[in-house]
Amino acid sequence: MNMMDKYIRKARVYPAIIGLVPISILLAMCMNLWFPHCQVAVGNVKWLISLTIGSAVVVAAVGFFIRDVFRETAKILFETRVFKEDKSEMPTTKLLLWKNKHYSKEVHDNISAKVKEVLDLHLPSEEEELQDLDEAKRTIVHVVDLMLADTRGDMVLRQYNIEYGFCRNYLGACVWSLGLIVLFGGINIFFNWLPCYDIVIAFVLQLGAMGIIYLFLERRGWAFARVLIRTFMNKHK
Repeated sequence: MNMMDKYIRKARVYPAIIGLVPISILLAMCMNLWFPHCQVAVGNVKWLISLTIGSAVVVAAVGFFIRDVFRETAKILFETRVFKEDKSEMPTTKLLLWKNKHYSKEVHDNISAKVKEVLDLHLPSEEEELQDLDEAKRTIVHVVDLMLADTRGDMVLRQYNIEYGFCRNYLGACVWSLGLIVLFGGINIFFNWLPCYDIVIAFVLQLGAMGIIYLFLERRGWAFARVLIRTFMNKHK
């Protein structure tokens, strides 16, 4: 399985499936009510069968379109909010700004020299950054895009990209899962399939998991940024 397949599987398919687990379990719990004749057939393993069926339904539902919807939802609601649509607040951009002092002057100069040598581009100097910060950010964003293209085949960097992609796409799946839980809860008021506390517990657990992953999103972004710069510099020693 090639690297792109690995990325799609771990950064798009897995978060989509895991993000839908709470609503899947709620639906599985209702299966005895919806299909009472199955209880006799399955006996004591009814919950195992129900959960297996519920999981299978989720897996079958997560096609390319659904994965893409989750990904775009996460980009709009989380990635753009944290890092800005023009990527001006991405960790990769901040890392290469002089004003943030993530690197010493010597390291900054080495990175600038390597960018000039390999990409034939000029990273903003400290003086140029002070004169026009917005232009400096736009230049850095362009340089980073070329760095990404240059280091695309690196396996370690790919792993960090997968971890970041998982966090981002899981958040998108959570948004839709929370919406489905609320919808299910509204319908449940009329049909009384499950006790209300089951639905509330599913909602709280989903919201808690979403909050934890949201905190990880920026951390994984910074980790990816550092590895990107290091990979680019090591590749062209």
